Amino acid sequence: MGDLLYNFTQWLYTTPLNQFAQSMSESALSLWIVERFWAIPIMQVTHILGIAFSFAAVLMLNMRVFNLAGHATLAETSARYTKILWWALAVIVLSGGLMLFGDTVRNLLNSIFWIKMVLVVSGVLIAIGFAHRLRRQSAVNDTVSGGTKAIAIFLVVLWCLIMLCGRWIAYAPS
Repeated sequence: MGDLLYNFTQWLYTTPLNQFAQSMSESALSLWIVERFWAIPIMQVTHILGIAFSFAAVLMLNMRVFNLAGHATLAETSARYTKILWWALAVIVLSGGLMLFGDTVRNLLNSIFWIKMVLVVSGVLIAIGFAHRLRRQSAVNDTVSGGTKAIAIFLVVLWCLIMLCGRWIAYAPS
């Protein structure tokens, strides 16, 4: 697995993405972020809080789907926590985009970064479908199907993988 990731990273260096990352690292925003020692830690804390809120929202939705917590209806729980999820995702995208400018070359030419991006896009699309499905099922009654429960579990696993990749980016071969 390590060789595969290393070879993927080495291949990324041979693509036009390398030149793009180099030029992006010389942009005014990138230089501004790099020259301020406090910028990256603040962005990282904001990013981690966004991840925590989004993961907590997914967990709370799952707890309600499996009737493990809450006395609110499924529709009320879904409306409450999907709002938190979307705002948290907005914070994640904004802080992650800014952090990308802080260390452009290391991130864009990192195989784990691209795995994380595929997982994030998948997670957002699945979360949209999950929220839509919850809204549709809660309009009919307050129970959920086995498929919705499977998606709920899958979303938790997916967010755990996204968090794992987020930490792994710093230690990936380059």
